[in-house]
Amino acid sequence: MEKIHILHADMDAFFSAVEQRENPELKGKAVIVGGVNLSNRGVVSTASYEARKFGVHSAMPVAQAKKLCPDGIYLPARHKLYKNASREIFSILKKYTPLVEKLSIDEAFLDVKGCDRLYGSAVEIAKKIKNEVKKETELTISVGVSVNKFLAKLASDYDKPDGLTVIKKNDIKNFMRKLDIDQIWGVGDVFSSKLAEENIYKASDIWPYSLEELKKRYGKAGVKLFFLSRGIDKREVKSQSQIKSISHEETFADNIEDRDRLFAYLFKMSEKVSFRLHSNSLKGSTVFIKVRYSDFSTYSRQNSLKVAVNSSEEIYQRAKELLIQNDLLNKPLRLLGLGVSNLCQEGQEQLNLFAEGEDQLDKTIDQLKRKYGFNKISRARKLYLNNDD
Repeated sequence: MEKIHILHADMDAFFSAVEQRENPELKGKAVIVGGVNLSNRGVVSTASYEARKFGVHSAMPVAQAKKLCPDGIYLPARHKLYKNASREIFSILKKYTPLVEKLSIDEAFLDVKGCDRLYGSAVEIAKKIKNEVKKETELTISVGVSVNKFLAKLASDYDKPDGLTVIKKNDIKNFMRKLDIDQIWGVGDVFSSKLAEENIYKASDIWPYSLEELKKRYGKAGVKLFFLSRGIDKREVKSQSQIKSISHEETFADNIEDRDRLFAYLFKMSEKVSFRLHSNSLKGSTVFIKVRYSDFSTYSRQNSLKVAVNSSEEIYQRAKELLIQNDLLNKPLRLLGLGVSNLCQEGQEQLNLFAEGEDQLDKTIDQLKRKYGFNKISRARKLYLNNDD
């Protein structure tokens, strides 16, 4: 039987919890952390569990939050403080396994296969992590334990805050049977509405469909849906040191010649690459693109930069320049891809004083994507794709 060996560790209401730790008078109160300034046009970054009882949640406009919770305590984000707390937490996680894949400042996947002789079973390791985080940082962390990343992530969300949920192989079918379809990664509002038209509301509603049917109806998203609805996820946990480059590519059902549509796809890919770079605290100094035509001829081009980047706008602009300058859009494309290599840790690169605003916008959007799904928020540039994934 396949052993459970994947953990997903996720801090509970991280920013507001750190604020409550720093100021004990805030404990037990509705604490809402927002942007640099808390104008009504701002967005909630994190809400304490006390604030969530009023309906306040991440990504909500501050103006709406104040209507729901007028007596809440609204604080500007203090990112340096949260980064210091994050370093404490990750130093604990890395004690138990070198295979720690950082997803954001407050969550990570761990692969603890082979660590049982030192630290016990995966569940025992999860308990030790929870206890140590509580003891060393005075914060709580929820941990999900299962056979793969997708299920471990679902498990960590199941019993927050301060939860520990285990999904064993024999539990998968029953667990997935009751799961709402929009809890599957990649199923946003548009896709879930499409599925609702087919009376698909739960993961188990997908089971009667064959892989071929779903692929024909929904393309790559249908293939992903087939496997994830059954709790199948083959992705491995990768530590930052194992990541040499980050890329994304799209093979189109029909060859595309329309430049505006191709540029919209290019920006969508830039967002995905940027999201993964930010999640691993990485930047890269080489942007590369790949195109394939209808005759299957394939070309790649790259450009090295003086300043390492991870913002979606920077990646998009450099990739767009490569396509135009090398005249690669002179006939319809079957495939388009882009990526970033020559990676380094954030903070170790040469600084670009003008990129900070764009970087903060990217990070805000990334946070909302993690919370509500990748396709639920984006920039207007991608609207050209309409219902394309």
